[in-house]
Amino acid sequence: MRFTKKDDMYRINRITSSQDNILGVCFSENNSSGIEVIRFSPYDDSQIQTSEDQVLEQVLLGLKTVNYALGTSYKLSKIYFLPSENAANQVYSLLITQLIRHYHDGKKFKEI
Repeated sequence: MRFTKKDDMYRINRITSSQDNILGVCFSENNSSGIEVIRFSPYDDSQIQTSEDQVLEQVLLGLKTVNYALGTSYKLSKIYFLPSENAANQVYSLLITQLIRHYHDGKKFKEI
């Protein structure tokens, strides 16, 4: 897993031999329930495998799980993803969990 940061977006890249995924998030300070789901550009419409709804559902599940496990209340304002990537096996739930644990533990995100 690779952890990077650009401006206020924290990103995790998971690259395996069979599946690659990138997830970016911006944290929120307020209690607003509206999370904007944004497609990374560029992407090819003919290769869409994952919808905004799938990513949002998986990220919210992982966020709830990690907040419970850590006793925290992290909130998100934006979620970034590539629609050409596969969302199989609840991968975005795993990615948000790993990203927040990395952030919570004060580990480094490489500035890009």
